[in-house]
Amino acid sequence: MDNVQEPLKPSRKVPAWLANGKLLTVLGYAVAAASLVWVFSKFSFAELSQHLRTLDWRFIALAVGFEVAVYFADAWRWMILLEPAGAPTFGACLQSVFVGLFANDVLPARAGEVIRCVLLSYKTEVHLPQSITSTIILRIMDGLWLVIIYLAITWRVSAHAAVNRVMWGFGSGAVTLSVLLLFALFYRQRARNFAQARSRSGRFARFMDEIHTLGHWKELGMTMAASSAFWVLQLLAIGAIARADDFELDLSQLAFLMVVKTVGTIVQLAPANLGAFQATIVYALERMFTEPSEAKILAQIMFVFLTLPLVAAGAIAVVAAGVRLEDLRKHAHQAHRPGH
Repeated sequence: MDNVQEPLKPSRKVPAWLANGKLLTVLGYAVAAASLVWVFSKFSFAELSQHLRTLDWRFIALAVGFEVAVYFADAWRWMILLEPAGAPTFGACLQSVFVGLFANDVLPARAGEVIRCVLLSYKTEVHLPQSITSTIILRIMDGLWLVIIYLAITWRVSAHAAVNRVMWGFGSGAVTLSVLLLFALFYRQRARNFAQARSRSGRFARFMDEIHTLGHWKELGMTMAASSAFWVLQLLAIGAIARADDFELDLSQLAFLMVVKTVGTIVQLAPANLGAFQATIVYALERMFTEPSEAKILAQIMFVFLTLPLVAAGAIAVVAAGVRLEDLRKHAHQAHRPGH
């Protein structure tokens, strides 16, 4: 028939390499390279060697233990949140967390966030949309915890205009998302009607349905409380690394360092946040009047001992799961396509 319209074709004005995300990958590696150039400018490898010789390895071992325990806490709180949606076992959640962590350490753009959801839905009765929605809820809770921690330490750590501006923006976003989540839980039908009216594909409405499935106040409250362990363990890991290298940082300073590092690496542009991890550590330490040379050395030590053990643990989890990371990545990409 003459009035039948042909399917819309992709615009030729947008190159394929741009449409499939290659630009973001290139940009990510460029930012990582620039960050490393800045961190390693005027870097003294002789001083780094001296620091490594004088490290207190007992505290290094403690730091590694605390950092690994962080993700046991992550799996625990994930299991609690998913109780109404299939009740996955702690072992399944733990395996998925470490596989996702490994993916984040070897792939850019936080690919592990979706990969861990894909693996959990494959290994358990939790549907993929529920798994993804639960991860989004966890990240909203993490945002609230970061705001709470920062507000708690600002009276002890001198204010920094640039950091305050970033935290105001970050905090506003976290609070806004939390309010929207509460609105969806308190006014379920209104939220669903709103989603249906503004989502032609229905994906937003389905997202509201998944929030309602997971939105049990008991589990939400327990998950928020369990998230405190997730952050305390990170704080202990950073403190142990600092203590191993004879850095005298008090609790407020350690919390400030953790907040700046976490917010500064939320958008993962390179695997394991290479470059951005070190740059944010150096930036935070310099705000606390640490000598630049000392700050750069501690940043490298933190990166090595808080990242490499997790890569090893993640690799073990991938082998134990009996899956190929590339297959999980393809499934994760498929999950993001329209209509899935």
